Amino acid sequence: MKENVFIIHRSEIVRKGLSLILQDYFKMEITQLNSAKDLNSFTGITNSSIILILEAQTEVNSKAVDLLKKNNDVYLVGFYNDDQVLEQNDSVDYQLNQFSSSMQIQKLIQIIRQAGAKKKNGNSDNGELTVREKEVIKLIALGLANKEIAEKLFISIHTVISHRKNITEKLGIKSISGLTVYAIMNNLLDIQDINPEELI
Repeated sequence: MKENVFIIHRSEIVRKGLSLILQDYFKMEITQLNSAKDLNSFTGITNSSIILILEAQTEVNSKAVDLLKKNNDVYLVGFYNDDQVLEQNDSVDYQLNQFSSSMQIQKLIQIIRQAGAKKKNGNSDNGELTVREKEVIKLIALGLANKEIAEKLFISIHTVISHRKNITEKLGIKSISGLTVYAIMNNLLDIQDINPEELI
């Protein structure tokens, strides 16, 4: 499956900077766009994994995005101008900001690529927990709040809540203590990693 990255931002410096960082680590086709309206020219792409990195305040061209989603795996990454993660933004799957290091950006792209590979192999909805859901359980067991989990995994709070809902449906466990026991019993977490004082 071909991989495409679209960087949509008004600032040429931001577009070129992100593009250079990604080119250092990955062999992906990178397209820089000034406006989400320019996505209309690319709606004919099919059978690709597409990462859209867009300025947080950008009005998403939903028709173009919907057309791309119809024939491709599409992942939306919001790019923020400060280090504040926006809690109520459920239109993006992942988040970056101007203070993200090249290592953080690299890690985020690897996470997205792994999600795409799992989706392609059909490993997502067979009742078993995904790798990402196991990561979320571990962080819940360690006492992290939704916002902290979102920041640690470079995803939106909406995505964390969605993972928690899927975990509850798959395991039938609703309490944090129950998830902690599950994490320990399934070797997702070493009991020595838990600081009891942080859980109080």
